[in-house]
Amino acid sequence: MKQVLVAAPISEALLHALIHVGYEVKTLENIGEEKTNIHGILTSNKLVLHRNELEKYSNLKWIGRLGSGMEIVDTDYCDKNNIRYFNSPNGIANSVAEHIMGMLLSLLHHIESSFHEVQSGLWIREANRGIELEGQTLGIIGFGHTGQALANKLRVFTNHIIAYDKYKSGFGNEFVKEVSLAELQANSDIISFHVPLTAETLHYYDEDFMHKMHKPHILINASRGAVIETPLILKGLQQHKIKGACLDVVEEEKQINWVLQQEPNILSELCKYPVLITPHIAGYSHNAIQKMSEELRLQLDGIW
Repeated sequence: MKQVLVAAPISEALLHALIHVGYEVKTLENIGEEKTNIHGILTSNKLVLHRNELEKYSNLKWIGRLGSGMEIVDTDYCDKNNIRYFNSPNGIANSVAEHIMGMLLSLLHHIESSFHEVQSGLWIREANRGIELEGQTLGIIGFGHTGQALANKLRVFTNHIIAYDKYKSGFGNEFVKEVSLAELQANSDIISFHVPLTAETLHYYDEDFMHKMHKPHILINASRGAVIETPLILKGLQQHKIKGACLDVVEEEKQINWVLQQEPNILSELCKYPVLITPHIAGYSHNAIQKMSEELRLQLDGIW
């Protein structure tokens, strides 16, 4: 019997569709050593499918990636071995955009920090005077699904939205101005990264990038942690080149439990500044799981 390995949260509808077309569903907990009957894999960051892992699945026909970036799949190996692969970037776009908006508004208006002060018995108004998003220039780097979704949210708050995408052009409209990277660095008060992790984007925000920013700025990253060097964020905050940060991802995620056990650690040091950090949950809403599952089901329909 052909099998599918489900190594990520999926919707009940997708699970039922798999069973309906004749798949026996396996999970990472019950798959065992025998993998020759696996015809399909549904994965997220939990299962990385590089060549040495893919070679174990001799009859693999397809891979569905819940999420956007395909860096967890050896696509070159798949191309050479006639393994089809799909992702679901549109399914997470709204969730990521909403999460960023929540973090950004909380940071600008001291919502989370002042709440903790009240919990501690403090009622401080003057020091918690907020800064409005209206009138600030927000630069989006990478104008794919999530970059566009964020722009759609932002246009309610500000009419100063600029975007740069090395691989796209002609996307500017009445709400978003298409600019060069240099223009974005010259004009942005806030920058948000929406790029996949590749050799080109590894440590994209480095010392050179930071010094090319004309203004002290707020840094947002809900894409991949390694796009930004974490110690550089701390350095930028200390030097007042960075005013604050909203981070849903950090470079240290693969060893996060070890990092958090250290005293002090890089994340605890960041939190001494105007910084919000969440545990890679921007695209992990209940709704996003449903949307990604449906996006994959529609792509897989007809090949399974």
